[in-house]
Amino acid sequence: MTGPVLTDDLVAGAVKMLAAQPDVLAVLGAYPATAVPYLFQHTLWDKVEGTGSTAAVIARRGGWAPPNPHNTMRFPRLSLEVWCDPQRNTSGQVTDPGEAYRRIQAAYEVIDAHLHTTGPRGGNWGGVRVLGSSRLADPAAFPIADGDGLLWLQVFYGVVEG
Repeated sequence: MTGPVLTDDLVAGAVKMLAAQPDVLAVLGAYPATAVPYLFQHTLWDKVEGTGSTAAVIARRGGWAPPNPHNTMRFPRLSLEVWCDPQRNTSGQVTDPGEAYRRIQAAYEVIDAHLHTTGPRGGNWGGVRVLGSSRLADPAAFPIADGDGLLWLQVFYGVVEG
């Protein structure tokens, strides 16, 4: 195949679904002078360090269950990464390191409310039919080495795609 794929995959569908949520947009930064959120597919496509902002990345990371031999359901594992740069003063120094941990957790909780569905709640994420999505474990947040206070959080979801 040499042309672009125009249909959604799970990652594109999840990003479209999240981008349509006002509460998600409220916890993410955006490109300067635009309303384009820092919500990325597959990898962090821009620098967050030094922005004092928050970004999210959705990626597919393998599967979480074997395929069902009786139908075409799939069980991909979806990754949510949240990147958070601490608030800084005019000279670029971190003003409150603890604030970045609170902000990354708050951003995670808002996004998680859309990715962790409870019960048999399904729907379409963009053009992808999702029958359910469950958080596989609690997230872990870490400071990035040489990131001058930049934090990174990751959590995985087991998705039932039908």
